[in-house]
Amino acid sequence: MGEDVGGVRPNAASGAAVSVAAVRRERDSGRWARGFGCLGSVVVFKACDEDNKGYLSREDFKVAVVTLFGYKPSKIEANSVMSSINPNTSGILLGEFLNIVRKKKEAQLYRNEIRHIFTAFDRHYRGYLTLEDFQKAFKRVAPKLPERIILEVFREVDQDSDDLVSYKDFEYAMNYGQNEA
Repeated sequence: MGEDVGGVRPNAASGAAVSVAAVRRERDSGRWARGFGCLGSVVVFKACDEDNKGYLSREDFKVAVVTLFGYKPSKIEANSVMSSINPNTSGILLGEFLNIVRKKKEAQLYRNEIRHIFTAFDRHYRGYLTLEDFQKAFKRVAPKLPERIILEVFREVDQDSDDLVSYKDFEYAMNYGQNEA
């Protein structure tokens, strides 16, 4: 009944076949982000819910993540998700799935934002930032900030003291303290 045939999983509850491939095409086209949102996650949940059980098994969850985010979750990620769900259920219920997807999308947006900021600072597209890059960026966004503060920030972010701030250094600094709230 819940057989995955050519990327199509029958969904008896809706009386129609939901194509995982169609959802992927929608995601990849860019239209996904402009309005499919939560509805898309519900469609993916229903498409990946083998036999219309009302929950996603570990394997169903992996297919859903591939469909929504384009990557296969690691064993560690799958174990983490499965251990975080209600132990009285056999799998991930729709509400839990929507919460997981929301958190993943928020994290993805934050990472994209960090990348965008780094790219704005890296005006020469070298993949690293110099003190001069920092000074120019801070002069544009905080012109009254003392030079001494900019230098202190640069030295703090430059973890290996090579006078260059890599994306990894920058990302670490931007994420510092994020999990303490």
